[in-house]
Amino acid sequence: MAVVALLVVGGGVFAAQKAFGSDCSDPATYSLAADPAIADVVAGVLADKSADELGCGSVDVTAQDSADASAAVSKGADAPALWIPDSSLWVGKTVRATGALVDLASQSVASSPAVIAARKDEVPFFDTWLTALQLRGLRIGNPLSNTVSDAAILGALAEAGSDAEAVDSVSAALVPIAQAQAATRGEADPVVRLDEMSSDGGVAVVSEQSLLTYEKDTGTELGATTPPTGSFFLNFPLAVTEPAGERHDEAKEVGRAVADALASEAGLSALSDAGFRAPDATALSDGRGLGDVTTLTIADQQTAEDTLQRYQVLALPSRTLVMEDVSGSMGYSAGADTRIGLTVQASDTGNRLFPDNAALGLWAFSIGLGGGNQDYRELVPIRRLDENVNRTSQREVLLQQTRTLPSLVGGGTGLYDTTLAAFRKVKEGYDPDYINSVIILTDGTNEDPDSISLDELLSTLRAEQDPTKPVIVVTIGITDDADAGVLQQISAATGGTSFLARNPAEIPNVFVNALKSRSGR
Repeated sequence: MAVVALLVVGGGVFAAQKAFGSDCSDPATYSLAADPAIADVVAGVLADKSADELGCGSVDVTAQDSADASAAVSKGADAPALWIPDSSLWVGKTVRATGALVDLASQSVASSPAVIAARKDEVPFFDTWLTALQLRGLRIGNPLSNTVSDAAILGALAEAGSDAEAVDSVSAALVPIAQAQAATRGEADPVVRLDEMSSDGGVAVVSEQSLLTYEKDTGTELGATTPPTGSFFLNFPLAVTEPAGERHDEAKEVGRAVADALASEAGLSALSDAGFRAPDATALSDGRGLGDVTTLTIADQQTAEDTLQRYQVLALPSRTLVMEDVSGSMGYSAGADTRIGLTVQASDTGNRLFPDNAALGLWAFSIGLGGGNQDYRELVPIRRLDENVNRTSQREVLLQQTRTLPSLVGGGTGLYDTTLAAFRKVKEGYDPDYINSVIILTDGTNEDPDSISLDELLSTLRAEQDPTKPVIVVTIGITDDADAGVLQQISAATGGTSFLARNPAEIPNVFVNALKSRSGR
């Protein structure tokens, strides 16, 4: 007791705590979602840290894809308190989605440049990332799931700077890559890309860290390079994503302690052993990796986002639920045919536009068509067009069911409830390898007195839209009887587009244009 008293009097409280135990008797637990590439290293570094060393906190580290964590933070559902995505681009995207600032405990806890990997004796030479984009057999992965899949594009845009012609050259180079990728399901896992490259040749865009890990795990010796201009670096920031409040401030302190642990000599050593560079992008020791690499930075963030958006739109096939209005007015004469007759013709034409890897489904809707208060009837669930369905293809099933639509005509237009149900259906089965959308064809306005209101529909669509997993609604008004203003509002609420066929002759062309519409990304 006398010793303790002397320590207190002498200002030695900290020493006393070290000698007799900490006052951090009940540390709070904070979840930390880390990109799978770095999660194990982070967990290992923190495993030996006491609650005192972590700001009187306990940290639970889980591996979570940057895209999934971004979605959780954006929606505020099951969001982690702390987050380490693979790059700051995800933090920026999340900030724009939520409209709220995100605190950073660290701008970067590690880094790794994007590289072009190839078989050891087949490494190509290229002087720019734009040249790399034109390489045959280029594998870049899924552009929606991680930054490294965008890295070659970002590198080319960084090289282009603010030169409009150079930026246009990058966009042009992306078209054949996107078209080739649209014929397959983009693979986000770098291990799969490296496996395919090792087996079949060609080149793959991966991070230096993932390449070194692959070589270590498989015993395969590969080659890698970047252009002399440099490379885009993954920078692994540490964001504080705990909601505002007292616990947010405490989470930020814990986050800073985590960043300090990773920046310590032991932390940097563990990161280096796993193939990560320090935040300053210094070359790895022992001759590992590519040595000194210049860091490329984006001059115009908006141009980069617009270019990536166009690429994503081109590269991903469609996953679409088509909603066909079969209310009584669709039986009205339209030239030599009826409105529904022309719509069926247009649907037949549109069906043939899609490649086999597109996924389509079909609903018909009018008030009470589905029985009771349900205004829609599912005719064909969403499936790939080349899927075998009872010894025929999904494409043929859609053609057959589309031709039954005239027999369903009758009743009023149940637009609002059906739109929300279709949006939720597509969202429920969201597939990141596709553009997920709803296409609505209607010649009227909502006539269901028991349905939700337009304001309720619009507010619900906005509230339930996930900006990291968007479902867009494309509307097609048939003749001037359709309420073009309402349809435009419905599409705009989800980032989609709206079309109007003012006379019967325009219906086929407008429908085809809507099917080709790839907005909302």
